[in-house]
Amino acid sequence: LGAFAEQATEGPVTAQRPAIDRLLLGERVEDVLAALDGASAASGADAELARAAASAMRAKSPTSLKIALAQMRRGPTLSFSECMRTEFRIVSRLMHGRDFYEGVRAVIVDKDQKPRWHPDRLEAVSAADVDAYFAPLARELEFPC
Repeated sequence: LGAFAEQATEGPVTAQRPAIDRLLLGERVEDVLAALDGASAASGADAELARAAASAMRAKSPTSLKIALAQMRRGPTLSFSECMRTEFRIVSRLMHGRDFYEGVRAVIVDKDQKPRWHPDRLEAVSAADVDAYFAPLARELEFPC
């Protein structure tokens, strides 16, 4: 396997990594958006990155944003098996919710690019709502080893 290994090259966002790390420090999505808005209002190299990131985030499901941030915060402490189990739990529950199907409708089916998220505000998604996506399932994902 080592014979096929190559040193990774720097990607297009490598130079932006310090700004990305700094802007995504918030513990809550609301904090991240506030940091992005602050950087957007300033002048400098980070302003355009911050504007684009804030705009992209505001177009997404508030529930999905909070789940994604929780995943990023929890993930580094988990083993690979635990990460896969967590992903399975989240996906299993997302498939029973409304937002995944609403996103598909808005982007692929009707192509109106106007999803109607439920809930439609970050403040309406509680920590308990997010935690429920991470809770163990009645039938957990099993690994052979």
